[in-house]
Amino acid sequence: MAGRLLLLLVALLSALLLTRASQPSAIAADPLGVITLRDAKSRTRVRLVGSMHFNPHSIALAQRIVAEEASAGGLRAVAVESCPTRWNATLRMQPAGSLLRSLCDNEMQAAAEAAEAAGAVTALVDQTIEDTGARVRQIFGATLAELCTPWDGGWSRILEDLTLGCGQVLSSGGLGLSSILDPRLLLGFPVSLGRYPLSIGIKSPLVGAAAVALLFLVSQGEETPPPATELEQLLDIAESLAFVALESIILGRVLLVALLEERNYVLARNIRKACLAKSASPDGAVVAVLGMAHLNGVGSLLRDSRIV
Repeated sequence: MAGRLLLLLVALLSALLLTRASQPSAIAADPLGVITLRDAKSRTRVRLVGSMHFNPHSIALAQRIVAEEASAGGLRAVAVESCPTRWNATLRMQPAGSLLRSLCDNEMQAAAEAAEAAGAVTALVDQTIEDTGARVRQIFGATLAELCTPWDGGWSRILEDLTLGCGQVLSSGGLGLSSILDPRLLLGFPVSLGRYPLSIGIKSPLVGAAAVALLFLVSQGEETPPPATELEQLLDIAESLAFVALESIILGRVLLVALLEERNYVLARNIRKACLAKSASPDGAVVAVLGMAHLNGVGSLLRDSRIV
């Protein structure tokens, strides 16, 4: 029964993604991974570049879009998904031209460097890492409490948050499955997989050391237990499924709310501020380089709402 339910959920999600993929992009000339729209309040043209962090194709795409707008003489600003704390740490640890900059090449620095070369400003539009960390802890604790109080509406609030978060990812008129499955992006995935932990380890050595220690412990083989009875096997399976379900609910809510939905509002609000700021190119575009998971939600907020 559980297997059939899982297959049904996968089929429904696939159908939603395929529907998004079949919809035409906002501008026909946009390459995969890019959305062009008009900000509802400022009427500024905004080009959202969806990236897989540290992916060579995403790096090249961000540079290309910035260069296109700069060559057309209409680049107002380049917005990157970072905050002052993270950005300053990145520039301090891996400045342009350094060995670490080459090893941890990334789309945010590449876009900012292209903006600087074009004489445009770089706007840091993400929520501060301090606020994000605080919200992760708050939502983690609240989810644990609400799982224990279904009679007080706890389960309903969790379900509502999960639904809203999924809605942000699957907002219509944005990126579809074809962008996620772009062969050029997939070819660069192993590079992203290597650079991501390397970057974390460089900027946060304690976090990196903890991750290495955890991987070492997990890799250590356990003694082979004695054969279990059929009842014990069923109880083990039920226990594992219950743990996976609990873990998925807690981490899913943290991911979809603290790391995605709430940051989407901050990103959209700050991109709009860049649109409204004075610029040498008042009729030009703002290029925003974001993680791919943020693109549909941020695009929907900018395109459809004037009160973000």
